[in-house]
This record gives sequence, C-alpha cells and structure tokens, in this order.
Amino acid sequence: MSFRLIYEIDPPREATLTKFFRQLEIFGDVVDAVLIPDNHLGRSALSSVALAIEATKRGVRPIVALNARDRNHLRLHSDFLTLRAFGVEEVLLLFGDRIETGRSDLTVRRMLEHEGGDGLRRGVVAPLSKALAWRRAADFLVTQLGVAGLKSAAALREQAWSKPVYGGTAALPTREMATRVLASIPGFTVPDGYLAAFEDDPESGFRFALECLDELCAGGVDGAHLVVPAGRVRFAEMLGDWVAARRRPPAVVECQT
Repeated sequence: MSFRLIYEIDPPREATLTKFFRQLEIFGDVVDAVLIPDNHLGRSALSSVALAIEATKRGVRPIVALNARDRNHLRLHSDFLTLRAFGVEEVLLLFGDRIETGRSDLTVRRMLEHEGGDGLRRGVVAPLSKALAWRRAADFLVTQLGVAGLKSAAALREQAWSKPVYGGTAALPTREMATRVLASIPGFTVPDGYLAAFEDDPESGFRFALECLDELCAGGVDGAHLVVPAGRVRFAEMLGDWVAARRRPPAVVECQT
C-alpha cells in the first residue's frame, strides 16, 4: 500500500516568512504534503490560510488546519472560498486549544457540515473512545501521535471506516525536549527506556520516530504526519534515507503489509 508523509510546519510567530520558507526547503522534496497549524497552543502566528497559499505557489501541497475556536460562520466561509480560489485542496478541521477569552461558538461538526467547504477534502481528528457518528462525513481522519494511532485505526476499521487514516509521530532531538513534549501531548506513548536512550545515542529520538513510521507503515495506516521541533536538517536527511529504501515510482512510499 502507499503511505503518505506529512510534515507539520512550525508556523512563524513574527511578521516574516523566512523560517517558513526554510522548512519548505528542508522537507519539501522529502514529504508528500505539509500540515499547517492554525494558532496552535493558543498562541498567535501567521495565518494558516496565507501560509498554505505560499506553499502552493512553491509546489508544496498543504493541508490547512482551521480552528473553530477562532471563527464565526462568515469567517469560515471566507476562508473556504479563499483556499478554493488558490487551488488548496485539503483542510483539517479542529476545535483548537483552549483559551481563556474570545472563543467562538462554532464547532468542528458545524465546520464539517458547512456548505462552503464543498470541493475541499475535509479531515477531522479521530475520536478516541466515541463512535464516529457525524465524523463519517469527513474525507479523512487523523489519530493521536505514536503507535497508539494503530489502535485507533483498527477501531475505526471495525466501525466500517474505509477512507484514509493518518497517524503521526514526533522526532525529538534531545532528552529535555522529549520530556516536555511527552508531558504536553496526551496519548503520545513511548517504550520503556526511551528517555534513557538519549545518554548513549543523541539521535535516539529521531530513530524512534523512524521506527514509529515503520510500524504505522506496516500497520494499515494510510500515512503519518511528523512533528519535528528542532534538528530538522538532520532528521530530513534520515527521513530521506528511510524514504529512498521504500519508495517506488511514481514517488510514493510502498509499505510491506
């Protein structure tokens, strides 16, 4: 089966595109698409819609995150129209991280059902313990990071979900960063000894991410998004080697199932 690689952009928090363009330069030829967050962690950043347009101009396929938290129905319709006008094809609809004030009453379900999104492939986050229900209208689902996503994918298949499911993993460069990330991302599990492994192998966090990709690739998941908060050049090199060992024309990763 083919396996889609999606790099999650770290969106700039200042009025310049330099860091964004650098990330496209590093990963653009290695991955199949980039996921562009929308004010994630409840902090302001450059617009995911604007960044998606810039990515498209450079021949990189974007998946655009849109948060319900920050929009009313008019703003959502405007964003859908803008994305379609500039040739963007995919969006990931999210509620957004909790903030203290300024929250909209828009929901992910209303975003998914909004007629302005017709013509876009719309994805949502897979439910951890609930039935699919209204999420069946989505075109793809995204699970939590790590091999726990395989359990979610299996549960979704049991509910007769036949459309794409994307897992994910984090490539973490240091023990200190890994400790912070593991404490902040629910459901992202690692094996015993993961943190200790950094003492003997500084790149163990990167190797673990590639091992996760192996398991996801062989486990019936249709692709994975990659969180790489630092050390991007080195990880892109390692990822390029991983892809080269599995890639077949026409430029898709082939998984052994």
